[in-house]
Amino acid sequence: MREIPLSRCEREFINSSVEQGIRLDGRQLLEARKVKLHFGGTWGRCLAALGQTQVIANVSCDIQPPRVSRPNEGMIHINVELTPLAAPYFEAGRQSETGVLLTRQLEKCFKDSRCIDLESLCIVADKKVWNLRVDINVINHDGNLVDCASIATLAALLHFHRPDVTSTGDEIIIHSFSEKDPLPVTLFHQPVCVSFTTFENGTTIMDPSFAEERLGVTQLTLGMNAYREICCLHFDHTTISKVSTDVLSLVMKDAVSHATQLVRQIKETVKIDVQARYKKEEAKAFRLRDAIATDKITSMITERIHIRLSKWNSSTKHKYEVEESSDIEMKEEDVPEINRLGEGSAELIISGNPTIGEGGKNTWHSSDSSESEMEDESSDEIEVITVEEKKKNVLDNIELSDSEEETTCTVSTSDLL
Repeated sequence: MREIPLSRCEREFINSSVEQGIRLDGRQLLEARKVKLHFGGTWGRCLAALGQTQVIANVSCDIQPPRVSRPNEGMIHINVELTPLAAPYFEAGRQSETGVLLTRQLEKCFKDSRCIDLESLCIVADKKVWNLRVDINVINHDGNLVDCASIATLAALLHFHRPDVTSTGDEIIIHSFSEKDPLPVTLFHQPVCVSFTTFENGTTIMDPSFAEERLGVTQLTLGMNAYREICCLHFDHTTISKVSTDVLSLVMKDAVSHATQLVRQIKETVKIDVQARYKKEEAKAFRLRDAIATDKITSMITERIHIRLSKWNSSTKHKYEVEESSDIEMKEEDVPEINRLGEGSAELIISGNPTIGEGGKNTWHSSDSSESEMEDESSDEIEVITVEEKKKNVLDNIELSDSEEETTCTVSTSDLL
């Protein structure tokens, strides 16, 4: 499926809005979207949401022989997957141009900048080292995939803990997490990507959305850390324009402040989640289940409906009163009870028949059931209907012969007159 191009009305509307300093989502020109981080049940799994753009990163490790040129250093590989789940024009199992560009930018930001201490991943020099693999899957594409993927990668690397190992001669013992505490990955600095887009009228915006990204004539991506250092730089322009010459000097100050604030937020979020895991405090951890929306019609999980009562007794349970004028007849065991859950909230429970509303009892019986089982049924469930015999008509007494011989007669014209 090909990407649907923007119409002329959409192009003119977005360009005129940006020229007036107004963006479709209400942000300022140099204002980024809010970042949300959630972590999975295992170490090194992170879901990053930058507005509606969502990317999940998973870090795993295995033991492999090192490179010949680097015998005492570990290895790291970054893989990006773009599936139709993110956008309908992405093809499954086929690397697109966007995926190749995204992989290369992340390798420049994390691998080529030497932010990871690869020597700490060495187990036995020239024999065994740790190989880190970062798998990035884009869940939803709403623009600026580079920034969201870099945030997810950095958070996953900071959150990842590898198992401890012991080398005894030629043998390597990998200890489980129950035997020894896992070890985190050592990072010298924490880089993130900050992207800008410039339009034909010369206006530059930060963190472009999908529509704004498609209308921009230049794309500038800066990889920066909290020490105000540039780790990587990518500049892409669709047309040769004079407005793209001074973009770097104009946005440098905003990029530095945003990168510093973003790295601080990621480190604080990871620290809170790691401490909550060691202390087994699930309420304080940022888990993936918290990212599931429960207040939408498309969600599979719904919250308990709370009802407010104007009058409430001191007891924890209250019998549901049925008016005498009501036509509904309820047994004592089917009378619902109201359980008090908290201040101003309650829950309606039917203790006698908890499966009410799910079809009720089965009133059909198999044909081979015995007569004794039918006699045991209560008389209230059996309705006796008197069947009246049908009166016979005179035509019913007429016997028709089965003989094939039939009497025929000829009618002339005089008989008809």
